[in-house]
Amino acid sequence: MIPIREIGSAIHPARSPRGRIFLIFKFFCDESHDAPAKRKTECRSYVVGGLIGDEGSWDKIEGGWDRRNKLEGIPRYHATHLNAGTYEYEGWSKARRVAYSKEMLEMLKRPGKKMHAISIGLYVDEYRRLISPEGQVKMGPPWFVCFKAAICTVASQMDRMGSDFRPGDQFSVIIDQNDLDAEAIKVFYNLKQDPGFRHRHRLATCTAGSAEEFVGLQCADFVAYEAFRLLHGRRSNADLNIRAPLQAVLGKIGVFGLAFGADTLSAISADIDSRPCEPNGFVIIPPCLEEEEYQQFAKNR
Repeated sequence: MIPIREIGSAIHPARSPRGRIFLIFKFFCDESHDAPAKRKTECRSYVVGGLIGDEGSWDKIEGGWDRRNKLEGIPRYHATHLNAGTYEYEGWSKARRVAYSKEMLEMLKRPGKKMHAISIGLYVDEYRRLISPEGQVKMGPPWFVCFKAAICTVASQMDRMGSDFRPGDQFSVIIDQNDLDAEAIKVFYNLKQDPGFRHRHRLATCTAGSAEEFVGLQCADFVAYEAFRLLHGRRSNADLNIRAPLQAVLGKIGVFGLAFGADTLSAISADIDSRPCEPNGFVIIPPCLEEEEYQQFAKNR
């Protein structure tokens, strides 16, 4: 496990050319989705989610989180396996899994409102149905639709939260290693260098790592999984309540999230078709939700 303070060169407070101190925040993000249905090659619901915090906030989580996993003899926290009682949690009773989950969530709440959870969801079947093939080339695969929107959400939120973020503060992104991480890093730096992206000054660096190395990616796994459960569950029950684990952190840390459903995709489809754009270059900057609005997560907008 690599301590947060050792990630990259921009962990400690830095100084602007005028000598003003600013901070580099860390945004760890992961994905969650359903398994493709029989005779299908693609999932129906997709979420990219994670947490952003400064060094002090991550320090309040990291040590205890890692010690708890070592005490249990497991390499990492993994929400899907924990809920199913499989893999590293095989043989655990439900009571043991619940107790472990509650203890990890207590650690996640330690930074308070200095830690912010971000989640972006997409109904993939609606995306394929409502966005033209040409538009899908511009927007990219579902993972990138969500990832780019998450990055833009963090950057724009930093510009809106004057009380929490200084003008010079930036954020670095650590994504879970996957087959798309090289392209994701390229997309991040394209955004950072794009003069048309008005929040580009908030972007610092982007890299990939494993959840076994980075506690932050394990925490991001929790956010992505719980957001996915809500998003996917509301396909059949629009009034589905937020599950208890996610409910436990609401009001304790900052939470922002939304999903792209039929209404939103229909509204933007013509605009996507009409704009010249490189493949995977179309980016949506979604409005950020205030915490009390999070109950509306995953409903069409």
